[in-house]
Amino acid sequence: MVETALTPEQQRFATEHHTLVYTFLNDKKLREDDYYDIVVFGFLRAVRRYLEESHLQKYAFSTIAWSAMQTNLYNHHRCESRQKRKAQTVSLDTMAYDNDEILPFQEALSAPDPSILDFETELLMLELASRVSKREMDIVRMKANGYGTREIAKAQQMPMKGVTKILAGLENTVLAVCYGQG
Repeated sequence: MVETALTPEQQRFATEHHTLVYTFLNDKKLREDDYYDIVVFGFLRAVRRYLEESHLQKYAFSTIAWSAMQTNLYNHHRCESRQKRKAQTVSLDTMAYDNDEILPFQEALSAPDPSILDFETELLMLELASRVSKREMDIVRMKANGYGTREIAKAQQMPMKGVTKILAGLENTVLAVCYGQG
């Protein structure tokens, strides 16, 4: 709903009946500082409707205003009680327990899980194996396990330049697999 400014007549009417807002807040035992902004918009909508919709004028304005303020209050409480508004917040400085070790949450949450990392690495290796030859894959696995170029060349019975050339040629394929491209 697009709201527009009240007409001068509606403004005068709102000013004359503005005490209804305070009466409503007092009757409901609501603090003005906390709830005035919530109920006043219902009051102002009631002013507009009461003066624009002639069928409402058979009722007392206070009845229409009270109902509108009650609706705004209800909608506010309903919105505040939604699950997403009740999410528990935890400081990252709070202590967490991990394997009988006391850690700040920040460390516990950011600590990588070795089994997940191993699983993700194996998935990447399987994807890579579907794109390269067996010999290239053997070289990549050895390199990933920390073998140097000389050790790989000796194990594969090939020159060091050949190992370096294969690894350089596989660089784009490895990057594509790691970053989900192609």
